[in-house]
Amino acid sequence: MDIKALQTTLREFAAERDWPAFHTPKNLAMALMVEAAELAEIFQWMTPEQSRAAHADVVLQERIGDEAADVLLYLLQLADHTAVDLKRAVGRKLVKNAKKYPPRRPGLPAGPTSAADAQTHVLVDWENVQPRDTDIRNLAPDVTDVWLFHGPRQKKVDAHQGSFGDRITLVPIARAGKNALDFHLSFYMGYIASRHPHARFVVISNDKGYAPMIEHATGLGFSARQVGFTQGKVAVKRAPSKTPAAKTAANSKGSGSQTAAKQPAAEPPSTAPAAKTARPRKAATAKPAKAETDNSPPEITTPPAKSPTAKVAPAKPASPAKRTARAKKTAVMSAASNTVRAPENTTTPKPEDLRKAFNHVEASIRKSANKPARQARLVASIKSLLGAAADDAVVRAVLRQLQDGGKVRIDGKGAVTYEL
Repeated sequence: MDIKALQTTLREFAAERDWPAFHTPKNLAMALMVEAAELAEIFQWMTPEQSRAAHADVVLQERIGDEAADVLLYLLQLADHTAVDLKRAVGRKLVKNAKKYPPRRPGLPAGPTSAADAQTHVLVDWENVQPRDTDIRNLAPDVTDVWLFHGPRQKKVDAHQGSFGDRITLVPIARAGKNALDFHLSFYMGYIASRHPHARFVVISNDKGYAPMIEHATGLGFSARQVGFTQGKVAVKRAPSKTPAAKTAANSKGSGSQTAAKQPAAEPPSTAPAAKTARPRKAATAKPAKAETDNSPPEITTPPAKSPTAKVAPAKPASPAKRTARAKKTAVMSAASNTVRAPENTTTPKPEDLRKAFNHVEASIRKSANKPARQARLVASIKSLLGAAADDAVVRAVLRQLQDGGKVRIDGKGAVTYEL
């Protein structure tokens, strides 16, 4: 039965007889009740067994058909005059009844229509979260169709969604703007619901702004819910393997003054008399022990070239004052060296790009239910929100603006707190 065509026929039938003026919703509802009463009148004094066998009488069966048709015709006209989509209304009502009266034997109802509509559409806010296909299946095990809503600067969105094949649809937002992606997602959910009223919907996002839409959809009888997603740990890039010499230097640096104390002092040439070499050895031994107290580097005396006639005088140990001054000078030079080696940001982002990037990141973090708790995770989240091709200088500038504006606080251990 083509309901729309039948309603058009009834509208034309009434117009040809000048009835439209009388076909108000009130009059049609009252006429519907009268026809339903006439249908009930047929069975008024029958026993239950007689009513079950009433259609066996051909005359009585025709009368039942006439009254049932009158009820249906008035119902179609009432829906037509009140702009009610009966097909969709019936679908919603079936869902509401199923929730109100849970089945005693759970399972999909029989019939090709219910099987065709047994779909689960997952709508992903890709600007907010970036789950892989395995993550989506964990969040919605019964998923049949996936819709990825992404920004214009986000590339390779479906790089890790191969298992869905042609059941995945990429939806780029038409134009960037505040909540632009949210409106796109809401529009598509309504579009899909109009075509598949029995389908289930899952919105994957940490954005709390979808809550009113989800509540409204469930209030209308649709099966809709929202689930959050926590990104996986940020991959840490490993430093290149160290050479044996570099490993030795690192071990020496990490062991502190104890390693320095174990290094042998330079010995005087073998040509020096034994009595005179005893003093330098004693002094050389005392120097590392002193280094443990003032952290000054051990002195290593390099002997001059051997001479057949010249005798080498033993090196005198430095005074405590000189060793302290030398240690301070070494510390200053080391700090200066570290300052020179620190990379400097030579790229200055454009103010307009920086402003847009900051507004987008601030709005996304504000709406997110699971905000990054560590500095590394926050930087990775900003990078993800700005797109894979985002300039590192922009990422650092946005983080600095968040801190300067008091929106984000990062302590010395990298823990992040928010004032959004």
